[in-house]
Amino acid sequence: MVITLVGEKLAKPGLEFIYYGPGEPCKTCRLARVCIGNLEPGRRYKIVRVRNIEHPCPLHEGKVRVVEVVEPAIEVLMEPRYAIVGSKIKLSFVECNDDDKAELVRPEGLFEGDLVKILEIVDDVECGGRKYKLVKVMREKG
Repeated sequence: MVITLVGEKLAKPGLEFIYYGPGEPCKTCRLARVCIGNLEPGRRYKIVRVRNIEHPCPLHEGKVRVVEVVEPAIEVLMEPRYAIVGSKIKLSFVECNDDDKAELVRPEGLFEGDLVKILEIVDDVECGGRKYKLVKVMREKG
């Protein structure tokens, strides 16, 4: 669980977002350490709890709220031989040039080489004549 700040209009349990890095006003903000200091650029986060604390923010149209976030499970295509529920593997993206499947091939929030735990096999997917497994994974830290 990570504590961070999000714009009050976005502060809703269940909302997912990608953190892309600090905005210009963040570089001099006194709350930057708690707001962006706990987030990794390029990672996906899901709000699990909104606390009743708010702060002024020049970036988020007035105010930000304190929230608790986690990295959610993410769906990704994988070679069938690696798709074993419960196993932990180093993520290797598959080759698939179908634009409709781009978000499953290289989903935002995951990077090549991440250590992930396979939680569930969701579906079988074909791309370019090859068969892959669509799996739900959770990134393992450290």
